[in-house]
Amino acid sequence: MQFFTHLPHVTALMSELADGPMGSSTNPGPEGELLSNRVRYLERHAIPPAETVMAGLVHGVAVRVLSRAPRERRVQDTDGLVSRGPAVAIGTQDCFPLFFAPLDPSDGHAIIGIAHAGWPGVLNGIAGKMVTELELAGIDRRRNLAVAIGPGIRRCCFTVRDDERGVGQYVDLGYRDFVGDAGIGQDGRKRYRVDLAGILLHELRDQLSIPPGRIEAAPECTFCARTESGRPRFFSSRRERVPGNNMLSVIRLNRPGRHTEAAWL
Repeated sequence: MQFFTHLPHVTALMSELADGPMGSSTNPGPEGELLSNRVRYLERHAIPPAETVMAGLVHGVAVRVLSRAPRERRVQDTDGLVSRGPAVAIGTQDCFPLFFAPLDPSDGHAIIGIAHAGWPGVLNGIAGKMVTELELAGIDRRRNLAVAIGPGIRRCCFTVRDDERGVGQYVDLGYRDFVGDAGIGQDGRKRYRVDLAGILLHELRDQLSIPPGRIEAAPECTFCARTESGRPRFFSSRRERVPGNNMLSVIRLNRPGRHTEAAWL
C-alpha cells in the first residue's frame, strides 16, 4: 500500500499480510526469517535496507530526530522518528502508522517523519508531538506538510470496557463524539466502540491546523479487511495474537546521491 502518490520526492509504503510477517526491531524471527522478509520488501521497492532505521516502539510519545542513520540496531524507546536523511520505519499490527512529508522539499525542507499511533499514543498526542518536532526542524504545518494515516483497527472492531481505563479515558479527554455503543461483551459488561482514526483526523485537522486537503486516511480496518479471495488483508494482534506478525511501514526521501552511514534493521 502506497501513500503520497502525488509527491514524487517521497516513497511511503505499508506492507500487507501477503508480503509476509515483518517482525520488529527486536524480533528478527527464527534464524532471521522476519528480518529477511523486511529486507526483501525494502529492496523490492528500491529502498536500501542498510539506510533504513527502525523505531523500537514502547507505546509512548517520544520522538527522535535523525540527521543520519545511527549504527545501532534500532532507535530505542521511541514511537516517532523525524529524519533529514535515512529512511525511517516502524512495525504495526492494529496500531496506526502516521506518515509525514513535505509538499516542497527544497530550501532545507527535505524532512520526513513516521510515527506509531496505538491507543496510548493517540490519547497522549503522538501526532502533535510529531508536528511540533517537524516544525522545529523547519516544516511549516499550514503550508508545507502532508500527513497520511495508514490502516489500523477501525471503529467497527475496536471496543473498550465501561470503566475509567476503558471508555472513561476517552470521555475525560473530550472525545465523547468518537465513542459509540457496542452492546454487551462476553464478560457481561457493556462495551463501547472507539474511533481512533477519527480522533487522529480531528487532532490533525482541528487542533493542529493541518489543511484537510493535505491529510489522507486509509479506510481499511486491519482487523476485518479482506482480499478479493476472502482472506485477511492485514495482520491483526486482536485477531491472531502472534508475536512478530507485523506489517512494515516505511517512508523515504527520493534524493539522488544521498549517502548515510549503515544502520541495521
